[in-house]
Amino acid sequence: MVTLKGEHIDLRALEPEDLDFVYEIENDTSFWELSDTQAPYSRFLIKQYLENAQQDIFEAKQLRLVVCDKNNNTIGLIDVFDFNFKNKRAGIGILIKSESDRFKGYGKEALELL
Repeated sequence: MVTLKGEHIDLRALEPEDLDFVYEIENDTSFWELSDTQAPYSRFLIKQYLENAQQDIFEAKQLRLVVCDKNNNTIGLIDVFDFNFKNKRAGIGILIKSESDRFKGYGKEALELL
């Protein structure tokens, strides 16, 4: 597995094994205001999403990477969305799932690695 390696975290591509992690995040209503989510996602839809996550950023106009700590624990996600190469624009979303992992600089380091 190819990763972007940082001092405290690594970024890696989504894997089928991330199904439960992504399912929990997408269906946690406390995060919905951050993502404009208005309804829950089924496991089936998230499984399909993970199966298609290998699409090129130029085709999909988005990229999602997993944030892992140095013990290889999955702690969050970093997203590039609304990618527009021609106009050199994109949105960025960073989510560190557990409150105990927040305010440790993981989000900043994820952005720097990206």
